[in-house]
Amino acid sequence: MAGSTRGTARRASSGTSARTGRSGPDGAQRPPQRANRPANREAAARSNVLRFLFGLLYRNRTLYWLASTIPFAGQWRVWQRLVIPRLVGADVLEVGCGTGTLLADMVEEGYRCSAIDQSPAMLAATRDELRHRRLPLDETPVVQASAQRLPFADAAFDSVVSTFPTDYIYDPATLREIRRVLRPHGRLIIVLGATLLPTRLAVAPLVWFQSLVYGRSTRWASDSNVATDRAGAPQQKTSDPLASALAQAGLVPQADHVRGPFWEAYILIGDKA
Repeated sequence: MAGSTRGTARRASSGTSARTGRSGPDGAQRPPQRANRPANREAAARSNVLRFLFGLLYRNRTLYWLASTIPFAGQWRVWQRLVIPRLVGADVLEVGCGTGTLLADMVEEGYRCSAIDQSPAMLAATRDELRHRRLPLDETPVVQASAQRLPFADAAFDSVVSTFPTDYIYDPATLREIRRVLRPHGRLIIVLGATLLPTRLAVAPLVWFQSLVYGRSTRWASDSNVATDRAGAPQQKTSDPLASALAQAGLVPQADHVRGPFWEAYILIGDKA
C-alpha cells in the first residue's frame, strides 16, 4: 500500500528498490531525492513498519479483512473487481489470492481459475471462501507457491491477475514466469493501487488517516503519462518503471486510470503478443 494526501490502498513492500529507483511502501512511488534525506529516511521507516504490520495481516484473515475494509470505505472489493471486465479468454491465474474473494467472484462469473499465495492462512481462507459460496474446489486449484516459480505448464492461462501486489511484481523472474504461463495474446492485469478522494465529507477522516499512515505522495495520481478514462478502457503506454519491466519481459504495457465517485484506481496491463 502507499499513500498521499488523498489516501492510497496498496500492500506493504520490502522497502526501497534499487532496481526501480523507488522508495516507500509496495515498490514505492517516487524517484530518490538525494537532497531530501530526512524524507527518504521517513519513507524507509514507514516502509519497514508497514512491512511488519502487513506481515502480521497475511497470517490472520480477520485482521486482513478489517485492514482491507474499514480504512478504504469498503471499496477494496470494488477495486479488486476492476480486473474482471479486463480479462481475456477463459483460464485465469490469480497471483496472490489473499482471502479468495476475487477468485470466487471470477469463478462465479464463469472463468476457470487457479490461484497461488505464499501464506498458509490466506490459502485456507481462500478455500473456505470457495466452500462458503459452494464453488468447486476440485476445479479451482489453490496452491502455495512463489510468483518467481509458478507450478504451471507453459501457455496454461489466458489471463493472469494480481491486485495490490508487493515488490515481487517488480522482480524480472516473476514477470518472466507470468509471460511463460500466458498463452499468445494473453494478458497480465495488475491493480497497482487505489486512492480515496476528499470529495465527500464522510470520507475525509479516512483520507487523512491514510495520508498519515502511507505518506504524502502518490506517483500515479499526478502522473500525466497515465490516461484517465471513466469507462475504464485500457489507455496509453506509461513511463512507470513497472511498465518498463513488463516491456523487458516481453509484455506490451498499457496504463489504465479509473475514477469512481470518490476514488481513483491505477491499473497496469501487459499484453503478450
